[in-house]
Amino acid sequence: MKLRQWIVPTILLWGVNFDALAETELAIDPQQIDSRNFYIGADLSFYNKTELEVAGISIDGKGDFGDLGYNAAIGYQFNLHDVVKIGVEGEYRSFGKINYYEQLDVKGNGAFLNVKPKFIVLGDYADVYVALLAGIGSMDMDAKLTSEPSSSYSKSEVGYQFGAEVGIIFNPAIDLYLGYRSAHVDIDDINISISSGYAGVRYHF
Repeated sequence: MKLRQWIVPTILLWGVNFDALAETELAIDPQQIDSRNFYIGADLSFYNKTELEVAGISIDGKGDFGDLGYNAAIGYQFNLHDVVKIGVEGEYRSFGKINYYEQLDVKGNGAFLNVKPKFIVLGDYADVYVALLAGIGSMDMDAKLTSEPSSSYSKSEVGYQFGAEVGIIFNPAIDLYLGYRSAHVDIDDINISISSGYAGVRYHF
């Protein structure tokens, strides 16, 4: 059999199969791939509690309503499944200010690299989700004695945080969420723990 007699039908058959495969891929990919993987978010910490522990003794204080913290993040979300996603984000946090017995003011901020697995429950009108959070980064803490003689102290150390949040996905671009997280750092043998409740909005693009 001549080469042309079997190679031409083979090429034609391969071309038909390629067209069918391309049509199948085009039919599936848009449904499986969410192109809105980048996101930005901002939220307010409406509850801040800072605990200081040294030599087995601990004191804690809560921030006033006017001393709210705030947070901002930018990240990328990996789609493991239609209902399971993992976000990796950089976050800046301002912890607000806490006053202890009208004698000591403590405030701070932090920059974290977070990992956030997200589990989605699909609904008819909106989807809801539960997300966990774990992060590590740098925490800057400032302390100031308000009594006489006054003095101040500032230092940065590596800290970590963890938390959880629940949210509503109104459309592929917008999340509204409510959460709780706790950040921890050791500075000069003083263990500092900052617990915060927060609420905010996240935009995917």
